[in-house]
Amino acid sequence: MSAALPAPEEEVLFSTSGHTGEPAVWARTGEQLRAEGLLLAALLPEAVDTVVNYAPPRHLYGYLMGKVLPAILDVPVQHLWEDPFTPPDLTSGKRVLLACLPSSWAVVRRFSSRLRSLPGVFAFHGAGPVTEEADRTAHVLESSGFQATELLGATETGAVAYRPLAPRPADPERWTPFPDVDLKGAPVPGGEQPLVVSSPRLARPRGQACAPEAIALDDVVRPLEGGGFSLVGRSTSLVKVNGRRLYLSRIETALRKEMPRLDVVCVPRSDAIRAEHYDLYYVGSTVGEAEVRKGMAAALPDAPQPRGVHRVRRIPRSMTGKVRLDLLLAADHVVSPGTVPAVRGTPRDDLVGDAEQPADRPTASEAAPLASQPEALFRAPAGHVTPPLPDERKN
Repeated sequence: MSAALPAPEEEVLFSTSGHTGEPAVWARTGEQLRAEGLLLAALLPEAVDTVVNYAPPRHLYGYLMGKVLPAILDVPVQHLWEDPFTPPDLTSGKRVLLACLPSSWAVVRRFSSRLRSLPGVFAFHGAGPVTEEADRTAHVLESSGFQATELLGATETGAVAYRPLAPRPADPERWTPFPDVDLKGAPVPGGEQPLVVSSPRLARPRGQACAPEAIALDDVVRPLEGGGFSLVGRSTSLVKVNGRRLYLSRIETALRKEMPRLDVVCVPRSDAIRAEHYDLYYVGSTVGEAEVRKGMAAALPDAPQPRGVHRVRRIPRSMTGKVRLDLLLAADHVVSPGTVPAVRGTPRDDLVGDAEQPADRPTASEAAPLASQPEALFRAPAGHVTPPLPDERKN
């Protein structure tokens, strides 16, 4: 059956070391992990017989879905994160829980006919925004009573809030905080504010004696009448590429250092499969796309490559140094468009910041004293600190 949970006082380490950021290690106790698993289990409308997990268990989201939740539910788990295209074992008459990443839905839709034959199919979505593929899959499964829930959180905070995805709710923009999460500050319905939270599940930074009192996430929210909040956008030039958090200004800095001849800018893009991605634009008359990608691999070998690499006549900027997207993306400005998927996506203007400013700084001054650099609920970086597995945990 499922693996045993760590003892309440045991600590499991999770790394938020990023492709573009400094390593950070956070400790979560067995008691915290169990508390979060119970909160997730309470979201399930009924009992399940098996879990199909697409998230690596060496990161928090995957650890919760692949280890903690199955242990609490006392059900087996199928780990498909190493080979997501392997069809899961869907035994007739069994109710299944799918633990999905943004990129998982395109795979899930391939065996939707088998899912429709089951008495119950439920899903959690984490590690990034909902994709068009997720919506398509939910539509295909809606006649079978399919239910799905999206989770919002970070390695440092754990799960912060949730919202139903399927069936489509009457108020799809409303996020509900988990019962043990408090929003800090003075919420004013209709007003925007940084998402700053406190919770007994906040992780302890390695090297510090205790967890912080509160943590500021990169999200900007709008409190709603009746409780909960809607997401407005991000306060930094940050994107999640299938759960991996990337600070675009750091990618630009690293590539400029590797290839001093180039002026570059990274533009966030929506993506039908991965929800978020980025394109790279550069100025360099003697440099081709292949050379830029080679330089990118040398500068940041573990970072996902840009979706598209485009040579442009110049990088247009405002007087304050902000990139002028309207000019940059103009068709007559692009000299050599790179190879991109058929689904191009649209620029995420809320994620494009001043290239000369640090990307990891909260924009709201009231959040600064509490701010801790948050990372994704799921990461898959090379050189990560792997959380101890059940047979190798240490006190």
